[in-house]
Amino acid sequence: MKPKLLKISVAPENSFSCRFDSVPFFYNEWHFHPEIELVFIKKGTGTQFIGNDIAHFNSGDLVLVGSNLPHLWRCDEDYFAKESTLVAESLVVHFLPTIFGETFLHLPENRLIVELFKKAKQGIKISSEVKEKIIDFMQTLLLAKGGERIILLLQILNTLTLSKNLELIAANNMEHPSSEKESERMNSVFHYLIDNFYKPISLDDIAARANLSPNAFCRFFKSRTKKTFSQFLMEIRINHACKLLIDTEKSIGTICFDCGFNNASHFNRYFKQLNGTTPLEYRKRQLLKG
Repeated sequence: MKPKLLKISVAPENSFSCRFDSVPFFYNEWHFHPEIELVFIKKGTGTQFIGNDIAHFNSGDLVLVGSNLPHLWRCDEDYFAKESTLVAESLVVHFLPTIFGETFLHLPENRLIVELFKKAKQGIKISSEVKEKIIDFMQTLLLAKGGERIILLLQILNTLTLSKNLELIAANNMEHPSSEKESERMNSVFHYLIDNFYKPISLDDIAARANLSPNAFCRFFKSRTKKTFSQFLMEIRINHACKLLIDTEKSIGTICFDCGFNNASHFNRYFKQLNGTTPLEYRKRQLLKG
């Protein structure tokens, strides 16, 4: 999918942005920006798309998204209901990789920060021993002024470089947008898949939505996402199945059909292929964690 370029606003007295959002649901377009983004999901659940990776997000997640890496946090359907009283809350820091200047990045002491920025181009999930410390720095940063802001950002970056267990999220070398028209087309395809994954979706149907022939759509889609259309759709379905296994008491058979599968053996095979375990084993492990 082609993401949209998003303009990040920064107050005139600051060199980077730190804000707290409390909204009915998170920004609902697949987008990118030159700024690196550090986001703490304080409250909210849904589907996370970073590069070509699809995963479920929950309250408490902390993620670093690199410069120009496409991403989207799509809240669950309950957040979009007309009478919904749900809110999604996040603490977000945006800063350019060159915020401290090129000379700063060339200092030998900052070699690990440069490496961190390179890793962030694939997205980094932060669930290691440094997570709580980073969140504390972010909360302090929200109210900080003047030079204290710069010091806190450096403390965040330095702390991240010290972690041994940073989890890379997406494939490397993701392509970036080439036209606004293409961006709008693929966002349309993207939202159609999210809204209709539980229904039969043929290649002809989705190609027509993109105004392309089936063969042209397949080439186009794979060149941007590094995945086939069928693989991407399967991951959306399996991701939703993981959520239902954790959040509901529905039978595995019911979940299979709720997620768009019409064959239980296919569901079990694809689930194990993506998660390394059967749906039943996955549910048992998640219950033990809870």
